[in-house]
Amino acid sequence: MLLRIPDFYDKFKCIASDCTDTCCIGWEIDVDKNSQELYRKLSNGKEEFARKVLDNIVDGHFKLEPSDRCPFLREDNLCEMICQIGEECLCDICREHPRFTEVYGDIMEKGVGLCCEEAVKLLLSENDKPLAFVEREIDDEPDDIPEDVREARDAIFAEREQMFDILADGSLSLNERLLHLLDFAEQSQYDNPDSEEPCASTKLDNQLSDDAVRQTWIEILGEGESFGPAWSAAFERIVRKGWPTQGDPIFSDSDGERIVSYMLFRYYAKSLFDGDFLGKVQFAIYFWLILRTFGKTLAEGAADIHGVSAELSQKINAIKLLSKQTEYSEEIMGILADNFYENPAFSTENFRKLIK
Repeated sequence: MLLRIPDFYDKFKCIASDCTDTCCIGWEIDVDKNSQELYRKLSNGKEEFARKVLDNIVDGHFKLEPSDRCPFLREDNLCEMICQIGEECLCDICREHPRFTEVYGDIMEKGVGLCCEEAVKLLLSENDKPLAFVEREIDDEPDDIPEDVREARDAIFAEREQMFDILADGSLSLNERLLHLLDFAEQSQYDNPDSEEPCASTKLDNQLSDDAVRQTWIEILGEGESFGPAWSAAFERIVRKGWPTQGDPIFSDSDGERIVSYMLFRYYAKSLFDGDFLGKVQFAIYFWLILRTFGKTLAEGAADIHGVSAELSQKINAIKLLSKQTEYSEEIMGILADNFYENPAFSTENFRKLIK
């Protein structure tokens, strides 16, 4: 099987107690059945702690303490489970998060999610060059897929490579590249025989004013369940501020190039399963445009990231908060996908206006 990863993937390592925003607080932690069985069988002096672990599992989840802390997160923000029974005994989600894995037949792709400050730091640390990927052979057993699906997959990967090339064209401004990217994605949606019907929002007469479009782009951020108090406070600030006539961006074009490329890496190939090629590109661009417009507002009040400049700290805090609220909610990703398809405020023409 072929493994494809971003070039910074192997550098990723959980920074544990040095993290200012630990994933051991505020997340529901699923405990897989194999791990539960492992805890029942632990021996060699680990039995007592294993019983404590099992006592803290209810309906397949760890019982969270006040402030939504994992019951095994110590006061020094180290994991008591690792200290007591070893990292090899962690449940799947604790061992893998924030890594993600997608398998497309005999091709596996892995990355690290942007809800994590260390992952964002790695993504932005080499923003003077386009995002690159590494490929190597691994021993994992591939999934069986029909030949027609394999051909469709290869065509999608080829399209994505063309999109990466568009974004890497440093002779153009990022806005110009995004416009070319949107044109390419729209044509791909129309041309691909396995795609959905052309996006409904592109067919509708756009009677919305520019102000109404911008207001809709803000309001959709408030739909669905809030990730938590940090997001709720940030959204209130965005609503009060409104869409600015003049931006005060904290991100560079180079940042935007890598962020949009990374979103395409994570999501575009999933159009193999739902045929929504254009929607994947719209999400990548929408994510970037919200960061470009409201980056400082999203980062306001967040703790400084250890070991980085104040500017990079702002960028990391903005990205990880927006990532948590969107990427890590099936409900909100569904709301966005539906609106990209149906809502004229998210027509490709309105995307073009807001890109400019």
